[in-house]
Amino acid sequence: MAKKDKVKGKKKVDKAVDAAYDLYGDFNSVLDDVAHKMSDADTLDDMPPMSTGSLTLDLIEGGGIRPAMYTHFGPEQSAKTTGALLIMASAIKQEIPIISLRDFEGSTGNSIPYVTSILKTSGVKLTKEQLFGKKDKATGKWEVPPRVRYSSNTMGVSFFNWFAAVLRRLPDKKMLENEWYLVYEDDKPNQAKYNEFAVEGMAKKYGRGIYIKAPDDKLQGVVLCDSYPNMNPDTKDEDNVDNSLALQARMFSKNLPRVKGYLASKKVALIGINQLRDVPMAMFGPKEQEPGGKALRFNSDVRLRWYPRALSAAPLWPKASKKGGYEEETSVLAEGKDKYKYIHVKAAKNKLSESEREGFIRLWTKDADGIAHGIDPVFDTMFYLRSTGQLEGKKRAALRLIWNGEKRGKEMDWQDFKRWILGDKETMAKMSKKAGAPKPMNLRAACFKQIASGKGEELYKAMDAASEKAGSKDEDGDDE
Repeated sequence: MAKKDKVKGKKKVDKAVDAAYDLYGDFNSVLDDVAHKMSDADTLDDMPPMSTGSLTLDLIEGGGIRPAMYTHFGPEQSAKTTGALLIMASAIKQEIPIISLRDFEGSTGNSIPYVTSILKTSGVKLTKEQLFGKKDKATGKWEVPPRVRYSSNTMGVSFFNWFAAVLRRLPDKKMLENEWYLVYEDDKPNQAKYNEFAVEGMAKKYGRGIYIKAPDDKLQGVVLCDSYPNMNPDTKDEDNVDNSLALQARMFSKNLPRVKGYLASKKVALIGINQLRDVPMAMFGPKEQEPGGKALRFNSDVRLRWYPRALSAAPLWPKASKKGGYEEETSVLAEGKDKYKYIHVKAAKNKLSESEREGFIRLWTKDADGIAHGIDPVFDTMFYLRSTGQLEGKKRAALRLIWNGEKRGKEMDWQDFKRWILGDKETMAKMSKKAGAPKPMNLRAACFKQIASGKGEELYKAMDAASEKAGSKDEDGDDE
């Protein structure tokens, strides 16, 4: 072929390619037009995650709780329920409108003092009536409206019916034109309620609906289930000979799709607890399994494994008590000793951030007055500081804070940090000065602000990268 013919051929190909791209552009405009007519504004909403109430859990989950399905699983005595109650306390503090605790085990209703103690340690000071409400026995109406909707009904299908109905009635929550909107279905009841608040012109741009500016950028709801294995299929309590575990697995497989797809658009988080049981006489494969079938695992966006660990495995140099089995420290709030045990938490799956992140939490099982407090805020803060490269030292007697990249003040011991985190304003001011802070600061609150701003995540990744680099040097004698 002559050179001139080759040039002509190339021009023809280029024109064909350009025409194809123009056609794709037309297709995109068609898709946008169809999406608007179908009332489907396709947006990727970057909603700020809700803190779990634990700095360590926030790091493991990549910032906190998002509108998704979370499963916490582990053996008995691994603090799964305690973790769920901590998230509930955090949702109360962050004023999430809808909070529901579905107690399928029936244990929470019988341990109100423990629940209120966990909430108090988290900064929520509500009475039982303020928390779960109080009804007039004669009328059945609320005398005190509940902040948390509590139910101990054990029927699984009833729960899914309730949850699906709630999700259907909630408006979508979307980020449009750099503002958050609640999008209600455009029907007569909603028109009567919300038309006067609707923003004009939004329906023409983004599809059918009633668009109202949302008051905030937070989740609309948090639903906690404790626990999945105790959710009974409807047929299990009937006179039916087939009471096999397959009934429960089929219940989850059938009903999870009814609610899972709504979570992202409605901005609702589902936090469920599952158990971890031994597989009898297992010769090959896993020695432990989660009950409830595979649908729970497949539908979960995040799965955290909780496991009790010996003191020898925990970081930050814990010391066993003389009796062994738990850690004991001098209390800074009363005369006596505080007792603790350790839990290891690892992200077995995380579609929203990074899998395989892990950390330790310390359970404050008993204070000087014999009261349990749940997850210990002192160790939680110290583990966060260590994980983000903001705590220097190799033993508890000589620790130094590194804040905003600067080493502050003199070395402090563990008890000083404990006073700083648990103490009153006067004690916090005293410890702040000792640590070299420019002004009095609430150390734990400052760490949560770091997480919320994204600075904590940045420091954690930098620390992780530095650890990997140091590890490669140890293995090869030089950088990889």
